[in-house]
Amino acid sequence: MTTERRQHIQRPAIGDDTTEHSAHGQHGQGPEHEYDPLYTTIIHTVRRDEPLVIRQARVLGRLHAPQIDGGTLICENARIVCDGNLHVSKISGYGTIVVQGEAACCELNFVGDIRCAGQVTCCGEAKMAGMLQAGGGLLASALAMTGVMNAPHLVANNSVLIDTLGDGLWAHRTLRCRDPHSTIRRIEAHQVEARRLHCDQISAECIMLEDTSDVRTVPLEAHLSVDEGSRIRFFERRDGQLLPAGRAMSSVTTPVHCAARTCPVRR
Repeated sequence: MTTERRQHIQRPAIGDDTTEHSAHGQHGQGPEHEYDPLYTTIIHTVRRDEPLVIRQARVLGRLHAPQIDGGTLICENARIVCDGNLHVSKISGYGTIVVQGEAACCELNFVGDIRCAGQVTCCGEAKMAGMLQAGGGLLASALAMTGVMNAPHLVANNSVLIDTLGDGLWAHRTLRCRDPHSTIRRIEAHQVEARRLHCDQISAECIMLEDTSDVRTVPLEAHLSVDEGSRIRFFERRDGQLLPAGRAMSSVTTPVHCAARTCPVRR
């Protein structure tokens, strides 16, 4: 890093290794909460006793903080532990993120392991590959999940895609759990396409289930496609009455309604 590009170096506390630099910047940039997207904090190993406020942080090793707020959080094969809430505009990269409180962002694009004790909220599209555990549920505009997800509920304004990593070596190293199925008690979305899903209730206009998915109830009016290895147990009418699905779900060639991928109401 040249002298011209370096604005200042913050001395880390004992045992810390943190460097802050900016690609461009001027002195007197204003209050701490005004985030310059080109101002980057490089974090190698940091354990803080006070909340961490960032404009853009790139974590290369380990980060442990009571709370994290700010702009963009980039994880580069690192481990990030937040004892409280994590509220940032963007989460990206790969590695492990553990949040003891709630996590909120506008954009999520991550590969690895995210474990959150509270609710995960993403006002934009959430893209995840690996393992996602949201103890308080997930609320997002849309979800594209490749791997295993565990949550009590999932609410999306648009589409939900839950795919699998397959059975390769990378999948075995990434997913520590024995059960390769995603477990979500309740899903609300416009469209749901899922593989290896265990779910109590899905509320959606278009539903496609594959690869040994098991769902207890779906709306009777939903456009539905289910392969021969998956099953639906009940249809739910608008008045809440449940109708047994019977054997109608056993054939991939005769879906109950229409294929979800050609759903006429798909957006």
